[in-house]
Amino acid sequence: MDTFFEQIVSIRKSGKKIAAVIAIWLLAVLLCGMVFLLSGILGGLMFLLIAGILYGAYKLSGTLNVEYEYIITNGTMDVDKIVNKQSRQRILSFDISKTTRMESYNDGLLAGADSKNIVIACNRTDPNAYLLVYEKNGKQMNLVFSPNEKMQSVVAKYLPKFISNSLFK
Repeated sequence: MDTFFEQIVSIRKSGKKIAAVIAIWLLAVLLCGMVFLLSGILGGLMFLLIAGILYGAYKLSGTLNVEYEYIITNGTMDVDKIVNKQSRQRILSFDISKTTRMESYNDGLLAGADSKNIVIACNRTDPNAYLLVYEKNGKQMNLVFSPNEKMQSVVAKYLPKFISNSLFK
């Protein structure tokens, strides 16, 4: 029997991201004002420039809306990054049975890890976040994710026996 399960996790905006969105829109309004003041020189191009500035601000601020999707298909876990509910990119794909370690996440767990081998696919402060370590091409890879109860039960089904399935509360 095939197993398929998916979960989407929205990432909350930090203070820096909120400030960036505000700055993008303030800059867009400022640029539109400058274009409007130069309307005598620009003529009919004014409306095209204002529309272009507003569209650019919309697209740029939209890149800060991020979600992650966890997909498990027959023991293979895929993690996709979804930006502004429009573009999707596969971040990683691995066999859950290749997991070497799994535990509740805290920031100290990744202190010595290579940043190239870390994927954080949830909110860093999520109390239900887990660190999953697996081997891929001889390298130790780290995934920080926040599975809901249904996803936890599916992950537990494919974990190696030496990892305690009682890890999930």
